[in-house]
Amino acid sequence: MTEIIKINRASPEKEAILRAVEFLKKGEVVAYPTETFYGLGVDIYNEKAIKRLFRLKQRDWGLPISILVSDMEMLASVVTEVSDQVKGLIEAFWPGPLTILFPAAPSVSKSLTTNTGKIGIRISSDPIATKIVSEFGRPITTTSANLSGFPPSLNIKHVLNYFKDRLPCAVDGGECEPSKGSTVVDVVGDTMAIIRDGAIPADEVISRFQGI
Repeated sequence: MTEIIKINRASPEKEAILRAVEFLKKGEVVAYPTETFYGLGVDIYNEKAIKRLFRLKQRDWGLPISILVSDMEMLASVVTEVSDQVKGLIEAFWPGPLTILFPAAPSVSKSLTTNTGKIGIRISSDPIATKIVSEFGRPITTTSANLSGFPPSLNIKHVLNYFKDRLPCAVDGGECEPSKGSTVVDVVGDTMAIIRDGAIPADEVISRFQGI
């Protein structure tokens, strides 16, 4: 059976957050709300947990998975470089739905980068997501809580419809507003590529990158 943890979205109760963290520490998959959709989180340093996540989602091993960090110190632990151009995007759009591709540190699992050498990262603006990561003390995955190829989940009912009792824990923070998902960008030197246009319009990201 899935353990459902009800929590106040605006002011998450610490006891509820710590209960979700217990599952992460045991290597389990946890569903949780973000500023876009419900996501699925596991410890990024636990290979068995990552495999459980891929199996649960029925996700192709060739597809990368993004992660959440709670602050700049945690970001530094999983990347090899944060360029000045990227710092400008971080200042403008984090916390928020902008996923930035960084050169991944050697400690980051190749299961998440799929041998690209890059890892997608953001700091969530959702208080539940960020507090879970902060209390856990390590980055977690943030792939959408759905079977691969199906629509993302906006509430716990959607999540449970996908996974039934195969999901160990689900944090119920209420309804997510309909969203296009996070905008994904890849910054290489002085150039930037929009990988996916999402909740933050691409032209806003481009303008900030170009200093307009």
